[in-house]
Amino acid sequence: MKRIAVSLAIGTVLALVIAACGRGVVDAGPIEASDPDTDNGTDASPEDDPPDDDAEPQTDETDEPSQAPSNDHAPDSTDDTDSESATDPDDTTAIRLYYVAPGGDTSGRAGPFLVSVQREIPSTPGIARATLRELVVGPSAADQALIDDISTSVPADTLVLGVNIADGLATVDLSREFESGGGSFSMFSRLAQLVYTVTQFPTVDEVEFMLDGQPVTVFSGEGIEIDGPASRDDLVDLLPTVFVDTPAAGAEVEGGSLRITGIAAVFEATFQYRLETADGAVLDENFAMTDNGTGWGSFDVTIDYDLDEAQKATLTVWEYSAKDGSVQAQRVTPLVLHP
Repeated sequence: MKRIAVSLAIGTVLALVIAACGRGVVDAGPIEASDPDTDNGTDASPEDDPPDDDAEPQTDETDEPSQAPSNDHAPDSTDDTDSESATDPDDTTAIRLYYVAPGGDTSGRAGPFLVSVQREIPSTPGIARATLRELVVGPSAADQALIDDISTSVPADTLVLGVNIADGLATVDLSREFESGGGSFSMFSRLAQLVYTVTQFPTVDEVEFMLDGQPVTVFSGEGIEIDGPASRDDLVDLLPTVFVDTPAAGAEVEGGSLRITGIAAVFEATFQYRLETADGAVLDENFAMTDNGTGWGSFDVTIDYDLDEAQKATLTVWEYSAKDGSVQAQRVTPLVLHP
């Protein structure tokens, strides 16, 4: 999806202008409880979603992942998993939703940038479609309590019409509202929100967009050209230079061990981290390295901690400026740590 990658340079400049003017991204309200009962020409298996007279139309989701997203899933994973045919209605699945929030700024790049938050939703074989519905709803009150000024660029009246996953490609069909309103930054960030949300599942590497059942080649009135499926790599300009993908904000961490994964583009491939409890006790503070000395690289760090009881905590990441040694790209992820 080279045209998105090239065009993002323009989007980043606009983001700097927007930030300087104090303007935020499009804020979203709650999605309507029921959607119009329409038919987009495909038959959905009853196992893909529980019967619902008010359900949105959908495409065939027989290859959609039904399991929780894995912390082992790197941005370019090609693992594949078969969907389950049934789930316990009392079961829930932890998913990650990608919104935008301040933080992570450097002298050359200003936010807002993507941030991942954790959400528990009822388990379903159609987990990707259910996750996108949650994304459209926007940040919850709990998300807003965890992260100041968290918001979304996805219009609240967007309908998720269908999700079809096959051979690592997720074809996502949304209503035309998805491209309404906002400027260039809002358009690029909503594309990034959707791509990062869907590619958290190990069966998905790339995302193809459709609007009202029609393939998209030019997105929105901003004229963003889309010449193929999008991957996470196409939208890294929407990330802070140290991007913690997991754990997501609000995650509950068990077993005395915290695994941190994500990507970063930092000087000499090195950034800093600190894990501390809400009362200020530092459990660990150290540096970590990515697997790439130039440009974006992945990181995977495990921190062992010792607690007698569950406590609120924060994971802070940052880098030191190569120019003057000042702290930059700082982002804080609120967590709950369990013994």
